Amino acid sequence: MADAGREQLDSFKLAPWASRRRQHLLALLDRLTPTNSRGLTAAIEQEVERCPAAQRLQTHPGVGATDGVGVRADHRTSGAVPVWQADARSYLGLVPLEDSSGQRRRLGHITKQGNSLLRFLLVEAAQVTVRQPPGMAE
Repeated sequence: MADAGREQLDSFKLAPWASRRRQHLLALLDRLTPTNSRGLTAAIEQEVERCPAAQRLQTHPGVGATDGVGVRADHRTSGAVPVWQADARSYLGLVPLEDSSGQRRRLGHITKQGNSLLRFLLVEAAQVTVRQPPGMAE
């Protein structure tokens, strides 16, 4: 957890039992977070610095460095049109499956074509954005 976030959590005035519970949960978080994740986070941030497209993607609320690097990695490995261009919905498989005949048009579940990890990252970013209280955007 970032130092600023930890300081903010510590600044909240809580009842003694809740404060104790907070300390226990933070200690558990420290034990579960591997120490080498800091190096991985630094490597991801360095990759974002080298990629203007990932930086542009991060301007959207809820999109972090991992999402930006994931988009860039998908573009490099697949050779497909990058999702920040063209029709991203179709590329990610986020369009409904269509079963039409004559005058009847039936839309089903999403097609789920494309890179499932990239779809997961962007859907998670969208959910973070939707759940964010007004005025809390970074």
